[in-house]
Amino acid sequence: MRITGSEAREKYMAQSDKVVLLDVRTPAEHGQLRIKGSQNVDFYNGFDRQIEKLDKSKTYIVFCASGGRSQAATGLMRSKGFEAFNAGGVGELIQAGFEYERG
Repeated sequence: MRITGSEAREKYMAQSDKVVLLDVRTPAEHGQLRIKGSQNVDFYNGFDRQIEKLDKSKTYIVFCASGGRSQAATGLMRSKGFEAFNAGGVGELIQAGFEYERG
């Protein structure tokens, strides 16, 4: 399910203790620019195994660089019983007001 950056921020602000910001970019991408408080799980490196360790009672806002990986990741997560939303690219979240850090 696709949501906008603004919808993602609204959902996160309303229930930040129950919502996980999940960055599915590579660790190198995440290291260069990241949303504060986001968790990184590389879509290209054993993603299906890594998500088995995640808490299914949480809601996941999934993002990547431009929306392609997050769309695929969201679909996979939903098929495994997660409540997950595709928020597109990291830039969209930054434009919506999420705090970020570089380096």
